[in-house]
Order: sequence, then C-alpha cells, then structure tokens
Amino acid sequence: MPTETLTDRLILTPIEATTETAELLFAIQSDPETWRHLPTGVETDISQSRTMAEDQARSWRDQGLGWWLIRLRESLGELDAGAVIGLGGAAVRRPEVRAWNLGYRLTPASWGHGFAGEAGRAALAAARDAQPDLPVTARALTHNPASWRTLERIGLSLAWEGDAAAGYPLTSGMKRRIYADREVPPALLDQLVGLG
Repeated sequence: MPTETLTDRLILTPIEATTETAELLFAIQSDPETWRHLPTGVETDISQSRTMAEDQARSWRDQGLGWWLIRLRESLGELDAGAVIGLGGAAVRRPEVRAWNLGYRLTPASWGHGFAGEAGRAALAAARDAQPDLPVTARALTHNPASWRTLERIGLSLAWEGDAAAGYPLTSGMKRRIYADREVPPALLDQLVGLG
C-alpha cells in the first residue's frame, strides 16, 4: 500500500483500520455542519467510523486503491499544515458492483478553496491507474450543486438523475445524480442507482 500521494496543496494518506484513523474519521463524520446537505448522514457512534475505516482498508488491500485522509500541506488561515480536512478518493464500494466510487467529504473550514476538485482529480487518476477497465462513478445530491459541479469540473459526466432507491434509508426519496467517466452499461447503472 502506498504511504501517501501528494498534490499541489494536499497530502492524501490511505485510510487504515486503526483506532487513530477511526477517531479522525469520527471527528469529521459526527459534525452536523459537515453533513449540511444530508443531515441523516451524521454519525452518532464511533463504531460507524471504525466500519468505514475497515471498508476502506479492505478496498486498498483488495483493489489497490481506496479513500484517503486528506491533510493540508501548508497552513491555511486557522488550519495548520498537516491538519486533517476531510476524506475522499475512489474505492470499489461493493465487489459485485464493478465500478469505482469517487467521493469526498471535507470539513466546513476547508470549503471554498477547491480542495474537493484537487482530491477528486487525484482520485480519478489513481482509479484509472489501478484498474482502468472499471468506470469511475460518483453520486451527488441534486440540491448540492457545489458537489456535482466539482464532479463536472474534474471530467465526469451526468449519467442519471432521479429519486434515490427507496430501500436506502440515508437518501430515500431524495433527488440524486450519478456521474461517470464513460458510458455506463444499463445493468451497471441499475446497480449504482440501487446503492442510494
């Protein structure tokens, strides 16, 4: 597993299944402001962050890529160099759904500086290097234009828009968008829609 990836302003470190990583994730995932566009996503128990860390560590091990902890290379205002400002990357969410899931979640203090795009471009490049035969896909809430505009800026195109799957409680009934770096076969698109 690589130790880190550097972009112009970010240090991207693979998420590992450790207590320290789970605590860092939980600090982000439990903050209601981080989830302004999806309040139902707020984590209420650190076990949720532990599960996420385990899932991402498994993606790194099995697929050669997963999500990163996102840190600053240099200070920015009140944020110190080395501060964890989010998580994101590309991972295979479920082995039976043969597509990369690109995503990012940043702390509100780091919003508005283009960090999502910077991490997203790194994730897109890493996914294409790791397994270029898999499409790179991403999901965004329709009412969060900052997120889906970032996906468009990094080179993904709208593949579907509609209501999220009823069986996925986190986003049930919400309008969602699915983006991809190429045309997605209908059967795979149906699987992606089913993920919520």
